[in-house]
Amino acid sequence: MRTFGRWAALAGLVAAEVGIAIVYLGYGTWWHWLLHQYVGWGVGLSTAALVGSLTRYRVPAAVALVAGQLLSIVPDLQFRYARMPHEPSMDLWLGHISIHTGPSPVLVALGALLLGGWAYVAGTYGRRGPAVALAGGGLVLVTVACLVARDVPTRLQDYPLDTPRVVTSS
Repeated sequence: MRTFGRWAALAGLVAAEVGIAIVYLGYGTWWHWLLHQYVGWGVGLSTAALVGSLTRYRVPAAVALVAGQLLSIVPDLQFRYARMPHEPSMDLWLGHISIHTGPSPVLVALGALLLGGWAYVAGTYGRRGPAVALAGGGLVLVTVACLVARDVPTRLQDYPLDTPRVVTSS
């Protein structure tokens, strides 16, 4: 019966993830979901690896993934359901604003996820030193990316900054 409960919980988690992805896709913000998903998962796994390596407590991977994801999308939930505009203060939620304008946002997010995942695996196998180093690296990566990020564009002409402008002839 325990195995069935675990599979049911996993199926519920996967269904929730698919539902969240579909909502973001419906708004045309698939890349936004992916960015915050990876950052959230990476930070969650890094934090769980640090907790597991530096204390006697263990955080299950699923809990770390869900907690990290929720922390990373809180501003989107506030925007969608409480009609709160996105503001720079929302960077407290895992760099929610600055992560977009930092250097190579998708690579930073993927790096955070990989470092957090490797840290969690290292911690699971009792490799305390590598777990702490990898987890710290993931957290530092996200922090530095947010610190060196450009200001968020406020005018339509400024966004996106890396796309060629279409010139119409008159």
